[in-house]
Amino acid sequence: MNTHRIFPSLIPGDKSYTRKEIFDNTPAQVLQGVAAAHTTTNVNGQSSALEIADYLSGTHTKAEVDRIVQLIEDSDPPRSDVDLSPALNQE
Repeated sequence: MNTHRIFPSLIPGDKSYTRKEIFDNTPAQVLQGVAAAHTTTNVNGQSSALEIADYLSGTHTKAEVDRIVQLIEDSDPPRSDVDLSPALNQE
């Protein structure tokens, strides 16, 4: 699977996961929870796990992805109510 896109991430490769790493290591229901909590039109709770992994790999660092996933794993539904800002403001 090719991990390069037309507009590759501006985050250096050693600081971000590939979409395959995210897809292979994060359960689909967690990725759907991430998408439901994420305030973007690029992904939502109905997006496929691969689409969500692709979005995360190009948008967030490894540390941010780890914190986002942890927030979702620790939360109860509905995931759309989860505030992801603590995971994004710790750099």
